[in-house]
Amino acid sequence: MNNVDLQLKMLANIPIHLDRAGEIFLPTLKEIAQMGFSNYNQQLSILLIDKNSFNHPFDDSVTDFDIFYANCYHNESFREVVFHALRLFFRAEPEMVEEEERFFIRLREGNVLDRSNFKALQSILYVANHLKKVMEPEYNPVNSKAQEMINLILKTRKKQPKPKEKMDLLSIVSGLAWKQNGISLQELFELNIYQIYNGFFITNNIDHYHHTITGIYAGTVDGKSINMSDIHWANKI
Repeated sequence: MNNVDLQLKMLANIPIHLDRAGEIFLPTLKEIAQMGFSNYNQQLSILLIDKNSFNHPFDDSVTDFDIFYANCYHNESFREVVFHALRLFFRAEPEMVEEEERFFIRLREGNVLDRSNFKALQSILYVANHLKKVMEPEYNPVNSKAQEMINLILKTRKKQPKPKEKMDLLSIVSGLAWKQNGISLQELFELNIYQIYNGFFITNNIDHYHHTITGIYAGTVDGKSINMSDIHWANKI
């Protein structure tokens, strides 16, 4: 699925199909409020586990899913957070499965999360939550029992992904709620997480465009120094 199709589904609040894993459901703001934003960020952080963020050089054959699964297998508290996250996004009851040399997480009959689709899941979550990848080290080794599976077992620190802008979800929602945009506070809480971030950044673009136009007409902004196509409110975020 290309990026435009993906974002259009998110904007329409349509479940996103992940090959071999089934449908991904983006949580509404109300669901996030009910579970707590810190809990949501913790679950999101764990699903976005990245082997390049470890202070350990992994062989190319080791995938993010290998590390993810090993932590689930050897760390009960890690597994508990993971299962909560998978229930949230897939609305299914996860189960760890090992078959000879193959291992995966079964979501429901015929749907699994494994090496083949884990990276695609992470890409979807990055887009949905308007996140950029954080490359600095975030994880520390903790347990040698995973030596048989990935040569090293690592425990993820509870460090939240960072939004692109210097603001948090509460400030974004508050701004959208009290701005005259035709959406009530109650309606905002029914939007999914992608719609919230999209609404904020688009609203910001529209305001910037209108203020610039007003400034040009009023003579307080030099229109000759501005390429209007660069600041149009319909530009891509």
